[in-house]
Amino acid sequence: MRRMSGVLLTVTGFLACPCHLIVTLPLLASLLTGTALGSFLTRNTGLIFIFAGIYFIVALLLGYLLLFGPARRMSNIEGACLTCALAKTILERSEQVDNVSAIRSME
Repeated sequence: MRRMSGVLLTVTGFLACPCHLIVTLPLLASLLTGTALGSFLTRNTGLIFIFAGIYFIVALLLGYLLLFGPARRMSNIEGACLTCALAKTILERSEQVDNVSAIRSME
């Protein structure tokens, strides 16, 4: 999932590059001719270039971090999926509650 997110962000970041907007923005505006979104694209090209530039930078940074950054471990179980790790945590906590209940009943 992490790798797919990194690839998706990197590819969409390259597509949103302001240098590519010279080609993609007129194509997108012509496809959306007659709609409110098409009208917005043709009237606010400066705003589109600013947001595309910001998205370009952020998407490439996040894509790089997801693809090449250090992987985070969610559990102490080596190679376990998140569901198995959560189940183990829930079992451990329920055992602790059972132990506390047993100690209180002895008192």
